[in-house]
Amino acid sequence: MVELLCAGALILLIWMLVSKYSIVRTLARIFTGLLTLVSASAAVALFVVGQKAHWTSDGPGMLLIMAGIFFCGIFAFVFGGLFFSSFNRSSSAG
Repeated sequence: MVELLCAGALILLIWMLVSKYSIVRTLARIFTGLLTLVSASAAVALFVVGQKAHWTSDGPGMLLIMAGIFFCGIFAFVFGGLFFSSFNRSSSAG
């Protein structure tokens, strides 16, 4: 069920980025920009936590931190691409 909601939210976000209404596109750009910043910040914060722990732990915690860095980086890359491609699309439509 959660996967279906995430897929629907992503489809809605992409629709908003290609919408013909400028206010909807602006709101989508702000939202994707915030998602990019939050994802990149989370990846950097997790990297700092890993550095403080010297990349060692007694349990699966460090594995989760490494996976979190990877997935936060992927999210930052994807949403950053959506953010910057929406500017390219609007300037060529003009």
